Amino acid sequence: MKTTVLRYHVIFRKEGKNYIADVPTLGISDFGSSLDSAKKHVQKAIECHIDGLVKTNTEVPAPDTNDYFLSTTEVNISGPLHFAN
Repeated sequence: MKTTVLRYHVIFRKEGKNYIADVPTLGISDFGSSLDSAKKHVQKAIECHIDGLVKTNTEVPAPDTNDYFLSTTEVNISGPLHFAN
C-alpha cells in the first residue's frame, strides 16, 4: 500500500489550563492538557478526518505549502479598553 505524507499547519494557543490546536486548512481542532498532548491529539484528529474523507470519496484538501508566515504586531490605542473574557 502506498503511503503519502501530508503536512498541514497547526496553530496552538493556550486557553485556560488547556492547549487548543487548530488546523485551518481542514477546519478541525483538538486540545490537550499539555502542548505535547494537544500535538498528539490533533495528529490523530487529522488522520481520522482524512480517513473519513477518503472513505466517503471526498476530495482531501491539498497539504499546506511553506509559503506561510505567522507574525504578531503591536498597535497603540488611546483610552480605556474593555476586553472580553
